[in-house]
Amino acid sequence: MKSKTIISLLFIALLTSCSQSNNTSEQGDPLDAIPTAYMPLSNGNYWDYDVQQVTPGAVNTPIGIDHLFISNDTLINGVNYKKMKTTAMPNGFFSNTLRNNGVKISGSSLVATGTFNLPFPGLTTPIQISLNNFAFFKENAPIGSEIGITSGTLQQTVNNYPLDINYTLKAVAQESLPEYTSNNVTYNNVKKTRLLLNLKISTTNSGVTAILLADQTVFTINEYFAKNIGNVYTNTYFHYDINPDIATQFGVPPTASETQEEFLTTYLLN
Repeated sequence: MKSKTIISLLFIALLTSCSQSNNTSEQGDPLDAIPTAYMPLSNGNYWDYDVQQVTPGAVNTPIGIDHLFISNDTLINGVNYKKMKTTAMPNGFFSNTLRNNGVKISGSSLVATGTFNLPFPGLTTPIQISLNNFAFFKENAPIGSEIGITSGTLQQTVNNYPLDINYTLKAVAQESLPEYTSNNVTYNNVKKTRLLLNLKISTTNSGVTAILLADQTVFTINEYFAKNIGNVYTNTYFHYDINPDIATQFGVPPTASETQEEFLTTYLLN
């Protein structure tokens, strides 16, 4: 992977199918009906992010600026969403996951419908993930509760080996912070959400199944939302470990890791 970083290449919208659900720990909670104010959704709203690669022991390496904005209303399966767009191919995880997708407020949650994919070393085509009302934020969720999950299995053939790629993406509520400082700006009423992407890749030949990538968390993404503003900071950690012999056979590094940060710089809310 080149200096644009593994993470910065990882999110282009494509379509696929999978199983998905959104979970709440307290069904019937009256607070669920109160619209969240943690990401105002009006046409013309925009958020600019300074995306940087974390360089251990040194100053972060700038990658680029992402401009995420709400373009228009759009109907998806008869439901009204806000269409999220960027002015160019984004570098950061947050803008990439929302780009060209629909986002709406569903009570105390923010949900996304659309698609994105994840190129992974050694695979011939990206790991394609579909989002269908995927809750990536829930204002009143208890710490540690699962607020959204989507999973599925894909098949690919690499070097004549048929691969089964199992993935699970879930959003987990984290702590609430009275104040949070990012990029020398202090925000009030901040809530944190963690996204976790797990992958397992295996192949079966003559009835024998071999694990190429053991079930592991490949992405850990921490997103911080400030009330009446939206996402103000995202930290993404990418890591995998593969058996060295298998890695050599597929022409990929046996291990890789990378950290990326996205800092809100400017925004406009209508």
